[in-house]
Amino acid sequence: MATGYSDRLLNLPRYSELGHKAIRPGVDGVSRLLEAMGNPHHKFASVHVAGTNGKGSVASMISAIGQVAGYRTGLYTSPHLLHLSERIRINGIAVSDQWMDRALDRYASLFSALQPTFFEAMTALSFLYFSELSVDLAVVETGLGGRLDATNILQPKLSVITKIDLDHTQTLGNTLTAITHEKAGIIKKNTPVIAATGYSFTQKIAHHVASSVGAPWIEPGQVINGHLHTHKHVYELPEDLRPSGAHQAENALLAVQSSEILFPEILHDPSLVYRGLSKVRELTGLRARLETLNEFPLTILDVAHNPAGISAALNYVPSTGTVYLLLSLMKDKDLAGVAQALIRHRSLKIFLCELALRRAYSTTQIADTFRQSALDVAGSGPVATMWNDVQSQATKSDTILICGSHFLAEAFLKVYSHY
Repeated sequence: MATGYSDRLLNLPRYSELGHKAIRPGVDGVSRLLEAMGNPHHKFASVHVAGTNGKGSVASMISAIGQVAGYRTGLYTSPHLLHLSERIRINGIAVSDQWMDRALDRYASLFSALQPTFFEAMTALSFLYFSELSVDLAVVETGLGGRLDATNILQPKLSVITKIDLDHTQTLGNTLTAITHEKAGIIKKNTPVIAATGYSFTQKIAHHVASSVGAPWIEPGQVINGHLHTHKHVYELPEDLRPSGAHQAENALLAVQSSEILFPEILHDPSLVYRGLSKVRELTGLRARLETLNEFPLTILDVAHNPAGISAALNYVPSTGTVYLLLSLMKDKDLAGVAQALIRHRSLKIFLCELALRRAYSTTQIADTFRQSALDVAGSGPVATMWNDVQSQATKSDTILICGSHFLAEAFLKVYSHY
């Protein structure tokens, strides 16, 4: 049996390496794969989650609540941080190397003939895995967009749309209106949809799409004083989701309202929601979403990678002490927009981290833009060097925030694991 499935899959065209050139829009490619596999995506129930910011968190929260409610829950997310297997989980346990190797061996000739992209292959394999291991529900996060995403082959029980902002503009369009239409492309006829897009006009667009295809529309509730107010119940939030400005509380509200539809048991036992939200990382493996790595100095790892996400992460940190920001960005991100987001916050010390990726901005490019905006770029270099520099300067009353890219989170975790 062949081994090294990661290498076999990573050799396929990947967005992380090639950008939009690695995208094959639409579901034709994944459809051919799935048909040859016996259409496994028809054999389990699913919920489909799209959005710019928060979709990974919402998907993981739904999965955690489902598990606590007694459901065997599949979870498909992207990208991974340390290993490909993180993308495909059942009840929090990542797919095994053995299963992936066997599946790739079984369908080697199919992959050779159809030449799928990396994302098409991962999507088909995740659906095959969920089918073969008989999940009660699969929570599936889109890759890019929604309308032309490989995951949009699903006919889910529920469609969920999270906060929408400008991102991946080369692929999805350079206006919020265009991006909203792409994300709303997951909405299906007669399938309920709940959306919290973040802006009144994007919410209206999503609502219009739902009405045009006959999809029942569910308005989101509110977060009030540390509690989630849905249209059916009031739920207590765990402490780590309560701080002022924490966007994770809004993500939790969307996840809970989705869960009320998917897992009716929680309406009879609301404590299931609290237990699920309290154990998201433990139950799903979710990392780098306002993840506290250390208390003194407070050290937070987040995968925020666009102006809105980075601003939200900065809103989360305490207002005392100095904020040391370790940052890197991909070339498809709005560099000037990130600079403007940073200017709006109080004094920062910024340390730019080098990433060996063709898609990454060089630290020189970022520094030039930031310095034009009078931002304090205190250093640049390899991740390990920047981490050592920050550690030598930060006091116990300061905050260290690492964000800007999933790839930085991956590189940082590899460095951090050695300490």
